[in-house]
This record gives sequence, structure tokens and C-alpha cells, in this order.
Amino acid sequence: MTALARHSDPITSHEAAGGVDLIRSQFLVLTFARQYMGPYFTDKALVATYKRVKEVGENPIPPLSDSRIRTARLELAAAGLVFVAGYTAGTTRRERIWTLEETLRADA
Repeated sequence: MTALARHSDPITSHEAAGGVDLIRSQFLVLTFARQYMGPYFTDKALVATYKRVKEVGENPIPPLSDSRIRTARLELAAAGLVFVAGYTAGTTRRERIWTLEETLRADA
């Protein structure tokens, strides 16, 4: 399965979408979250941790863009493998808090 681009997107977006392996990137993000993230995480923390682990290089992981990581997490949520556990509180923009544990989801 490959990614899709909107009809209004430039040709470069269509070319890039053709090179994305959705199942592989979803598997990478899910496996990474299980290994490196705690019971709760935000997209911001997921992306930052992925970058940090990639830079350290102790456990080689394939490169994924920030956007692909967030999109793969969204696809995993749509598939029922990642769940909304709540929202961050603070003065800045709120973020969703995610969990891999169905029993920790917000509406459980």
C-alpha cells in the first residue's frame, strides 16, 4: 500500500507519496512507541524521541520524516492500535495524549 496525494497537490507530492510504504512505516512507529515511549505520549514527544534515538545510533532505525511519524500514528489510531488518553493542559496549544493500552484510553 502506498500513500496518496490530493489532486491539487504538486507533482512532487505525488512522486513522494508513491515512495512511501505505509505498512512499513506504521509498523516502525508502532514498534518504536512500544519500545521507547511510556504508557502516555504526545506526537511531539514521539517525534522528538524518534529523532534522538536515530541520532544516537545505538539501535539503527530507518529515517522517517516528522510528518510521516505523525501520519503513521494517526493511521494506527484509525486502525484501533493507538488510543486517545486525554489532552495536555497548559497555556499553549493543547495536544492529544496517546496510549497503546486500550484500557488507558479516555473513554474506557
